[in-house]
Amino acid sequence: MADDDAELRGLVRELVTLSRRFRGNAERLHPELSFVDYSLLSEMDARDGARAADLVGLYGLNKSTISRQVAALQRAGLVVREADPHDHRAQLLRPSDHGRELLARADALMYREVDTRTEGWAAEEVQALRGLLARYNTAAFAVAADTPDR
Repeated sequence: MADDDAELRGLVRELVTLSRRFRGNAERLHPELSFVDYSLLSEMDARDGARAADLVGLYGLNKSTISRQVAALQRAGLVVREADPHDHRAQLLRPSDHGRELLARADALMYREVDTRTEGWAAEEVQALRGLLARYNTAAFAVAADTPDR
């Protein structure tokens, strides 16, 4: 069991390092986009619009935190609100044209960074890493879904 504990500690260290580096990369991508901004805009764009409640559940944050972040993005002209065609009581949040433009530039830089770090890797290695991270994130999402509201 001691070996398993050492492996777990090593994995946690690597995940913390990955998170720190990813956050550092994202925050230097564009002066107008913090890591949180980049993450929220990416999610809104990938979903072709998201309700604030979706973001609350996804990030495991409370409503007021998401509300403040979204309001700041809206003031910066990076997010627009639209009526949800499936629920007229709700609003969808989408990146504005300017938000999409910044997101596209940030994505291009992020993809280039990841491409540089995986240079020389076999396609199977990149697929394996992607698959393991997806599996880890799916498990993390399941645990968060079982956690009571904050």
